[in-house]
Amino acid sequence: MFTVDIDTGGTMTDALVSDGQHRHTFKVDTTPHDYTVSFFACLQEAANDLGYEDVSAFLRDVALIRWSSTITTNVLGERAGSKVGVLGSQGHEKTLYGTNRSVIVDELVPEGAVIGLPIEPAASDVLAAVKQLLENGVRRICVCLADAFPDNTAEKDVKKIIESQYPDHIIGAVPVLLGSEMAPLRHDQTRVHYSVMNAYTHAQLANSLFKAEDLLREEQDWEGPLLIGNTSGGVARIGKTKAVDTIESGPVFGTFGGAYMAGVYGYDHAVCFDVGGTTTKASIVRDGLPVLQRGGHLMEVPVKTSFALLRSAVVGGGSIARVEDGNLLLGPESMGAVPGPACYGLGGSKATLTDALLVLGYLDPDNFMGGRRTLDREASYKAIETHVAKPLSLSVEAAALAIRDEATSLMANLIAETLDEAGLNASDVPLFGFGGNGPMFGAFVANKLGMPSAHIFHLGPVFSTFGSAISDVVHTYERGVDMQWQAENLSKFHEILAEMRFQAERDLRGEGFDWAKASYSWELDFGTDEESVKVLTVESDERDASAIDAAITKAVKEQGIGVDPVMSIRLTTNYEISSYGATPRTDKVPKEAPGKRLVYYGTGEAQECAIYRWEALNVGDEVRGPAVINGATLTCPVPAGWVLRVDEYGNAGLRLTAKEQ
Repeated sequence: MFTVDIDTGGTMTDALVSDGQHRHTFKVDTTPHDYTVSFFACLQEAANDLGYEDVSAFLRDVALIRWSSTITTNVLGERAGSKVGVLGSQGHEKTLYGTNRSVIVDELVPEGAVIGLPIEPAASDVLAAVKQLLENGVRRICVCLADAFPDNTAEKDVKKIIESQYPDHIIGAVPVLLGSEMAPLRHDQTRVHYSVMNAYTHAQLANSLFKAEDLLREEQDWEGPLLIGNTSGGVARIGKTKAVDTIESGPVFGTFGGAYMAGVYGYDHAVCFDVGGTTTKASIVRDGLPVLQRGGHLMEVPVKTSFALLRSAVVGGGSIARVEDGNLLLGPESMGAVPGPACYGLGGSKATLTDALLVLGYLDPDNFMGGRRTLDREASYKAIETHVAKPLSLSVEAAALAIRDEATSLMANLIAETLDEAGLNASDVPLFGFGGNGPMFGAFVANKLGMPSAHIFHLGPVFSTFGSAISDVVHTYERGVDMQWQAENLSKFHEILAEMRFQAERDLRGEGFDWAKASYSWELDFGTDEESVKVLTVESDERDASAIDAAITKAVKEQGIGVDPVMSIRLTTNYEISSYGATPRTDKVPKEAPGKRLVYYGTGEAQECAIYRWEALNVGDEVRGPAVINGATLTCPVPAGWVLRVDEYGNAGLRLTAKEQ
């Protein structure tokens, strides 16, 4: 049986199909008008490649599908979400409980759609506010009152009033979300920000997920589980997934894949460098685990929740190069997959980073995307000449080098800032380059930052799907409590722990998983606010709540943190379904003499460089620069002074052996 992992990005949609022994990778253009089109295009590619008559026949041999995406990220970035309204507390309509105007006001929610309620509002107050919101076109309402943690009775009362007049079986019903249930935290602004982000992105994500699930069931007659990637690094059924929990799930899976490979290679730390067609992502593996941050900006929105340290720069293969006031600028505008760079021949005429890389001789114009697309070098030449070279009085080749160097600087600055945030030095950390353009810039960025090595991966072009393929089913349950872990409160804690454990087991059973085989981890947040929280983690697979009480009591005493109250409790269940990890490469392909091509590395003339085909390299092979590695789905320049060596897993390491001339 196969497992299928699909990652929908802004430009390309990637797929990884495995039977536990063999892996097959596919890339198709993302279809933003309907993400299920590219989703099923991946399945069609797999069916064709593996010799099946059609998708239905292929799916009969598929055990499960895991789908991660940037759908919610794109909705937030493009400001294309649902119209949301907020019922909050009077006096906080603009700040949403912050000290200044909230960044989401007039961005995710119109100022006129934020209505303050008085303390202990009457039903007439609530219904008048709801009527105003609905008349303004609001389709989802977030109830986010001040001080609704840990006691959210006031928010529940408001929801009851709304639902009594707008029951869910009538056309005029509107979904009501409680901030206290979306983010059980003391921090008022986080609760409202989190709930608005979820409401804003929910419909677009749900439409894609439910449509895909319906098509799988009704048209393809497939009954297997469709599991959705979450930013926790795990997957869950659609019914257990919140839209906000999928933000950047694709790139985050790349970080988890990087953490896995860091362990394989024996690295404590690594930088994950994910370069696509639209954006570059940087994340960190520290002490063998993805670095998480508690509090910060999630898609430029300040929150106090815990999420992966993932930083972005709007630069990728489709980034548009132009000249303004005599200065070269690259991005943030992108040509995307359609019409794409000028060299695609699909109507794009602006100069892009991909056009520059083609002019410099790095890309193989006849084997782009495995030969599925032929690149037009002359179109790239003309686009760069018109939009960059002439305005800067440069040759086209010098302009292309300037575009490459600008991209390298933007990427290097992003990595340097992310490393600094994680408290690591570039000289101590290897770079893991993946995504469609990660290998392209691996050596350039590592050289600029003084990093010891850069690594590229056989599965690098679909690396986020690799992170997905080693993921498990993960469910997280949270409960706000605000009590000290003391003897007089243990009965209350006992009741809470038992309820959370029962809910976790019920959900696993309901999804068809053997709850008895799941692992359980409890996290208790001790403190009086999110700024000073201390997290106690207790691994316990005990079934009896009393035994869990005892395990936590022991840990509290050992850590000496029982003085502060427990703000909240999290239970994370993990059900292992991962199909494989890294395995040594055992095949050997016939040796193939390298080709030759003119390539520009420095500011001088082009050099005739050796061109190696990635698929023709074997374990132990070395390539010394200047050279270029071209593959069906990756390109890796090897500058002078650098050497690339294929390792036992079929990946490759790049190291600087001499100062570049």
